[in-house]
Amino acid sequence: MSSNIVVKTHIGRDIIQSAQLFKTPEAAVWEYVVNSLQYVDPGVVPNVKVTVDVPGKKITIQDNGSGMDHVGLQHFFTMHGENKERRAGVPGRGKFGTGKSAAFGIGARLTVSTTKDGKRQTVELSRKAINDSDGSTVPVNYVEENAEALGDSNGTTLSISEISVKLAKEPVVALIERHLSAFQGSPVVTVNGRACEIVRPSAAITKVFNPTPEQAVLLGNVELLVKAASAPLDDIHRGVQVTIGTDNLVAVETAGVDTKEYGKYLFGHIDCPELDNAKYDPVAAYTNDRSMKLNPAHPVVQALIPFIGASLEKLRQELVEEGKKAKADADRKRLKETTNKIEQILNADLKDFRERVEGLGNNVRRRTPLDGEAGGSEQHSTDKVVDPGGDEDGRENGVGGENTGTPVPGDGTHGGDGGGDSGGENASPAASPDVEGDRKVAPAGAGHSRMRGGLSIDYDHYGADYDRYRWAQDERKIVINLDHPVVKAAKGLPDEEATYRRVIWEIAFTAYAVALADLQFERDPALMSSDATYEIRDALRRVWANAGALYAV
Repeated sequence: MSSNIVVKTHIGRDIIQSAQLFKTPEAAVWEYVVNSLQYVDPGVVPNVKVTVDVPGKKITIQDNGSGMDHVGLQHFFTMHGENKERRAGVPGRGKFGTGKSAAFGIGARLTVSTTKDGKRQTVELSRKAINDSDGSTVPVNYVEENAEALGDSNGTTLSISEISVKLAKEPVVALIERHLSAFQGSPVVTVNGRACEIVRPSAAITKVFNPTPEQAVLLGNVELLVKAASAPLDDIHRGVQVTIGTDNLVAVETAGVDTKEYGKYLFGHIDCPELDNAKYDPVAAYTNDRSMKLNPAHPVVQALIPFIGASLEKLRQELVEEGKKAKADADRKRLKETTNKIEQILNADLKDFRERVEGLGNNVRRRTPLDGEAGGSEQHSTDKVVDPGGDEDGRENGVGGENTGTPVPGDGTHGGDGGGDSGGENASPAASPDVEGDRKVAPAGAGHSRMRGGLSIDYDHYGADYDRYRWAQDERKIVINLDHPVVKAAKGLPDEEATYRRVIWEIAFTAYAVALADLQFERDPALMSSDATYEIRDALRRVWANAGALYAV
């Protein structure tokens, strides 16, 4: 008689394995924020307060949700527990049940203090307890059990402490804002007191597409909205948002069209309930690492991606045809000579700037007010160089970490998916800054990347609501918006030609100075705002000092 063999699992290792899906603070924070937005009492507007404590290596998420009692906490700490809403037939995010693990992707301690119906529960789980467990269970320590909380509203405060990865507020804000753009309501989420904006790009063109009969067999009776903005969008706003039910964004799909001409103008939305059809289980329609990627192995996805791609391509072709006509614009031709002069001045300054920076070498940190000091002395050789040509700003510290470098104008690297376009000097209705995109970096130990090439000036029609310019980082190009009210007004003045040229100079010089400062600031978030101000002033001083040649135009 043979003995029975059963499949077993080690709960502690299971938690740590699931935690690997959340390697960045922003990924972990969003996992808990979206839970806070989803679980609220009827009639309550979600209000979530995130605090990123960089010196204390701690993140706190506080909400006004429905709270949890003992039974709710046990469900929260059940590995791969089925989401109650999904079980009831309501589409929701809780497909993978990994939320309780997210904290341990970045930290060593998770504390949950939750109030429901006048009773407060506070529990704590540590990485040490996970590592020391026998594998069958992992003990969660009760700090408070059924404590009186009369007068306190329902809600939960969750803290991730002893964080071992680099902390910064801006990537957290960027990811939250990206997801909030898919929410139908108006939830309130703040990060260190700053309200996250629900930014939705403005559409200059909107098209509605329906699947072919063959595609509809898998996709169902869905409707795809594809829109075109008046100007290129930042990475976080490009592509079609894919939802499964209201406020349940599961993926963003570009089908590769965003790498083509005018592809960066396109965005849209489709709600596809069939992605959550249980008959396709256990194959998931989207990845469980919250990377917003569809799973090409899923049968519905195999029809969805071609449908989205063909629809985006159709509108893109229309934009290409319109663009050909716009390129014959008279204003662009008359300003070409001025453009050449501006390019010469900016590229000369850029060449001098990078030679000064690279001349410091890999073992000396640049000493300007950029570092919060007034002196020009050298720093100890073990300090990392903070200059626009290096690779200092790693997402994870330590040997072999995934370091991310940020290019500056003239750098040969690219930001984001095919480019790191950013707006002008102010956030525009069409786009928001892409704070944390994928960046090309040199291999570990390869030293600092060198800045190569130059930048160029161009013009386009982005509409009156767009900024005066756009810095197209991937193309190393400053694009001036000919539709901006200031630019258009300059053409109507008595000394039109001279005034028009001076407006273009000022815009181009400002764009260059801000691009230098912004990209250095992204590279080292610890820089003070005064450092960025210094860099802007210094760059403007340099280029205007050489602007006399423009008057010869």
